Amino acid sequence: MKFILEVCLGVKNLTRGSFHVFIDVLILYCCFFIAVIINGKSDLLSSSYSLLMISGCVFLAIFILLVCGFYKIVIKYVTLKAAIPVALSITSSSLSASIFSVAFGTKIGVSDIFIYALLSLLSILGVRLLYRDVIVRKKNLDETRVLIYGAGEAGRQLLNSLSSAQRYRPMAFIDDKKELHGLSVGGLKVFAPESSIDLVSKYDVDLVVLAIPSISLKKRQEILIELQDLKSEIRIIPGLTELMSNSIDTTDVRPICINDILGRESVPPNEKLMFKAIKKKIIMVTGAGGSIGSEICRQIIISQPAKLILFEISEFALYLIYGELNNWCADNDINVDLIPIIGNVQDSIKLTGVFKKYSVTTVFHAAAYKHVPLIESNIVEGVKNNVFGTKKVVDAAIEASVSLVVFVSTDKAVRPTNIMGATKRMSEFICSSVPNGDKTVISMVRFGNVLGSSGSVVPLFEKQIMKGGPVTVTHPEVTRYFMTISEAAQLVIQASAMAKGGEIYLLDMGDPVKIVDLAYSMIKLHGKVPIMQDDQHHELATEHIPITFTGLRSGEKLYEELLVNNSSVTTEHPLIMSAVESCPDLLTVNRYLKLLKTACDENDLERIRKILVDVGTGLQHFGDIGDIGDIGDVF
Repeated sequence: MKFILEVCLGVKNLTRGSFHVFIDVLILYCCFFIAVIINGKSDLLSSSYSLLMISGCVFLAIFILLVCGFYKIVIKYVTLKAAIPVALSITSSSLSASIFSVAFGTKIGVSDIFIYALLSLLSILGVRLLYRDVIVRKKNLDETRVLIYGAGEAGRQLLNSLSSAQRYRPMAFIDDKKELHGLSVGGLKVFAPESSIDLVSKYDVDLVVLAIPSISLKKRQEILIELQDLKSEIRIIPGLTELMSNSIDTTDVRPICINDILGRESVPPNEKLMFKAIKKKIIMVTGAGGSIGSEICRQIIISQPAKLILFEISEFALYLIYGELNNWCADNDINVDLIPIIGNVQDSIKLTGVFKKYSVTTVFHAAAYKHVPLIESNIVEGVKNNVFGTKKVVDAAIEASVSLVVFVSTDKAVRPTNIMGATKRMSEFICSSVPNGDKTVISMVRFGNVLGSSGSVVPLFEKQIMKGGPVTVTHPEVTRYFMTISEAAQLVIQASAMAKGGEIYLLDMGDPVKIVDLAYSMIKLHGKVPIMQDDQHHELATEHIPITFTGLRSGEKLYEELLVNNSSVTTEHPLIMSAVESCPDLLTVNRYLKLLKTACDENDLERIRKILVDVGTGLQHFGDIGDIGDIGDVF
């Protein structure tokens, strides 16, 4: 008997299920008694026929609730959908009461039965909803009050998911469709976007979720900019292409990433160019564990090369990218021969040996020291790795008859104001001055900052905001170009498919972004209030995040550029341009490289700077120069 009851109740805890049934039985009896008392027929309660009829109706209602699985619903997750089985059971018991009354001639009338039905429906549902909203939710002191931006299908699915999660409490919808304003969707009222600030204040909203996955990136950015002034955290449901299913859950809601603000509508990769550069070829990536190199590897492996050689000086970085790619191939049933090699691009014997052993066809040279302040204080190592490393890669590739070498450059190579930029410009000279013959083609790709790369400003700002500030910006007017790391890697690969030799491919970076505006937006999207340096007071509230200006670092530019002579031509890809810039000839480049090597061997920093200026890099670097790695006369 106990087993049967447990199956019917749908609960493992018979005591809990029996208690819920007992409460509903009590409610139904009380509702019948109240109904007859209201109509002045209390004498019916002494009639055995009336009591028998009432008992039959009550137990019929309970039986239907059991059959409908009503007692399988966990009360803290109950929604208005529970009204369906309750209404069915009450309607059935009311109809049976009417039939019984007519058949046995009792004095219970239509009005009595109507009052009973209404009270029963409201009581059974009301007790559960009251328990859910008052008792259960009050236990959760960290309840998050939510505004949902978008009352469409995605917003309604999110509402259902949030309502089932104990720690969230949806308060209202926001939608820009005028026909929805004032209406109720899923029990929540829909308001116009202009009401956002008032709603946040009125309902003490903690979180605003943008739930319109079908909108364009541009429209999404416009809405996010509008929401920046709300003193609440902003989160988002990804676009349709990012969602793996049609159903939307709380797990799909993610924090705003900077690409949601700075990104642009992605241009799908040209599959023809991707396959031409990669398919069934033997590819090697230097600096394979770095930010750019690792993403190039991820994009390469999708196009299924015959072999992918990961060349990296850092054992740990190599271990990570090799493991990641191995797992990806296994998960996607793709057979690519991955070859991890620990090596230094300054080791010409190692490079030549690898090229020849594996018959490498294409090299993406991404190995470089790239952090401007670090190279300013480690000049010799910066020159050795960036300049002579590139020279060794190019020479080894030519000796081994590698078909294509693609050098990954930077916008900091254009009229550089720091040693790092000058080393990259010198590397461009090395690539441009080498005669491009039938065996080896050498090309270059130049682009600006990528979002999410190691040491970039975005993760730095994230950490500073999480710590409560201050967010440090070097100068109020400093601007930078930004591109997503995946888009940059895809464009580098596609540019390589168009390479003829000696040209510099420039990636369309979009419009430059003021770094202070970036900091301002990131702070506001975390639900905090940015306070500029000039506006700071002695006492800051917990929601305040100060922005302070630290001054330009040594060698840092206010503005970055992509072209030396402002002349470029379009290519078959809409986001890739091509330029041929003047550079010294091979004899001149080699002569300066010899001078540069001697200066590095002698640790003559002033001479290194002078050589980089004299060779024509355009270096504008003044003031003191030093190298904290200088060991002087210790040995």
